[in-house]
Amino acid sequence: MRDRSPQGLWEAALGQLELQVTRPNFDTWLRNTVGLQLEGAHLVVGVPSDFCVEWLRSRMNVVVDRIVSRIHGAELSTAFQVLGAPALDATPEKSDGQSAEAVAVRPAAPELDARLTFQTFSPVASSRLAYRAARRAARGEASFNPLVLYGSPGLGKTHLLHAIGHEAAKAGRQIVAITGEAFVDRYSNAVRFGKPHVFRELFDGCDALLLDDLGFLASRSASQEQFFHVFNSLHSNGSLIVVTADAALDTIAGLSDRLLSRLGAGLALELSPLSPDDQRQILEHKAARLEKPLSPQALDAIARQSYRSVRALEGAINRAAAYADLSDAPLSSEDVTRALDPLRAAEAPPTPQQILDIVCGHFDVSLGQLSGASRSREITYARHIAMYLIRHHGSHALTEIGKLLGGRDHSTVLHACRRIERENASLPQTREDIELLESTLSDRSVA
Repeated sequence: MRDRSPQGLWEAALGQLELQVTRPNFDTWLRNTVGLQLEGAHLVVGVPSDFCVEWLRSRMNVVVDRIVSRIHGAELSTAFQVLGAPALDATPEKSDGQSAEAVAVRPAAPELDARLTFQTFSPVASSRLAYRAARRAARGEASFNPLVLYGSPGLGKTHLLHAIGHEAAKAGRQIVAITGEAFVDRYSNAVRFGKPHVFRELFDGCDALLLDDLGFLASRSASQEQFFHVFNSLHSNGSLIVVTADAALDTIAGLSDRLLSRLGAGLALELSPLSPDDQRQILEHKAARLEKPLSPQALDAIARQSYRSVRALEGAINRAAAYADLSDAPLSSEDVTRALDPLRAAEAPPTPQQILDIVCGHFDVSLGQLSGASRSREITYARHIAMYLIRHHGSHALTEIGKLLGGRDHSTVLHACRRIERENASLPQTREDIELLESTLSDRSVA
């Protein structure tokens, strides 16, 4: 008989997910997770930290929903929550003398990824300044505060944030590590229960505040106001503040002028896209840590490919290493090429024009309608999907995407992308449209 318990369902899903994601990603984000609740069409999964919640929600929700629905035999949506946090759909109960409201809004103790340290980071030309600044900040030797690290996803911002946390914690400093999304969610809970002071207590005595993804606070005025006051309080006490963002702060629509002013008084450093020399250095650094070394020929074959991020390069190394573990002889260049074939397809992103063509075909609209002035629900929805996919599949600036679709400004594009991200996580129709479009894009890139 099929196990209909939440843990039984999740264990079955983990068995399939292990075959679909890289080993490092599975070990980091999925291995220590548990099925907590299964009620109606909703599965709640417990994860170790806020960072896990954000990563799984933004990168794996569609895949996870598809797998658990297939196993369950009916459509399910998956929600992730930090282990030890109150149930997502239950009323918190009193515990150890605390009020239900206090339990509901107090963030869980921060947990840092043990893999993300300065020792495992590969400083190259595109990230060396950020690396040096992060080390100084972690040792309490920085002449700047705050430190802002920005750049496209996958280039190492979160890695450095965790590394700072590890070093600061080892020195006995009290840290608070939280994602922008968790900050907004927990503060919203505090307001809903009428206990905002409980949320603020988290930062009492804090020596270092590490906020991952400041952009999530943009256009959320109440949470941004709260962060502004937390920032002022910590900064005046000499506490270290480190934030990450996916773009330069002055390009993020919705951040208040006074918060930008405070952040601008510190040091902002960009982690730039990888150059061929950067790729080679990271490759050699990561390969040196493998239990079974790769041959120079194998490394050359990996290095000949182009990678948009450190994360993609690590995936290529891990895949080649897995092939090497299964082989009795050193890998040849041809072996590595075969091993990387799926990644090569994934690393050849569709062009914006290809995405626009596919979106037009899927929604039966013309490119003129998509880039025109129409505000009909159907056209607007298709336009927002196009913006989301172009941003998701490349490193195009928001203003560049806006120009492709009728000269719209970057704040309009940012709003559209965030709308589709939310709907992709909560609305079955949007999720289905994204899956179909992603599948069409994947088929075209392989062809």
